[in-house]
Amino acid sequence: MKTWRRVSVFIFLVLFPSVVWADESLEDLFSRYFSEKIKAESVLAVVSASDEELRRGSIPGLTVCIERATVAGAVYDRLLLTLSDVLFTRKGEEVKIHSYGGAKLSGTALKKDFLEALKKNMPRYEVKTLELKGGRVTLLGVYKRKATLRMHALIRLSGQYVITGGAGTLKFDSSTNDNPFVSAVDVGRAVAKAAPGLNFSNFYASPRVTEIRVDHDMIWFTAK
Repeated sequence: MKTWRRVSVFIFLVLFPSVVWADESLEDLFSRYFSEKIKAESVLAVVSASDEELRRGSIPGLTVCIERATVAGAVYDRLLLTLSDVLFTRKGEEVKIHSYGGAKLSGTALKKDFLEALKKNMPRYEVKTLELKGGRVTLLGVYKRKATLRMHALIRLSGQYVITGGAGTLKFDSSTNDNPFVSAVDVGRAVAKAAPGLNFSNFYASPRVTEIRVDHDMIWFTAK
């Protein structure tokens, strides 16, 4: 966390060299404020404002750096929440945000966390390979089910994330299947439902997803 603090401060100093930084204790208070609202391993708030603005309870830019956060059942490796035109009050060792002019959230989800979600939510589909590349999600796995007869099928699924109602969901549009007695379409629907979704309706500021990119075995997103 200390390393990320130094990196964040360096980036902001490069981009905003004229900014007067708040004292560390105020940033610690905001870090605690967001830690109580966001489930994550690490939450670090970075405040940029002049002394006069802070005396008025005003912050032009407030950035919250978040590591390993769980949101609506999905795990995100990194999240960056930025708030503009923040109005706040401080009472002793507590701060409270009353309003903000704008909010933006961006972040990444890793391949390993995608696989972990499928393993937990869809144990019948044993993933052999997963590729997050070129905007598409491609899976090859073995579907197993015990019924009157043991069902076994090698199913390949390929699709992409789509944005509906401000949330991102996975939709498969192609598949292959070596067992005609197993419906690849039904398995695809179940796998898509088990995969991590991008939904921040219950996150701070309730941002709506506006962009999703899939490549290099990662998922990137932006929400406003």
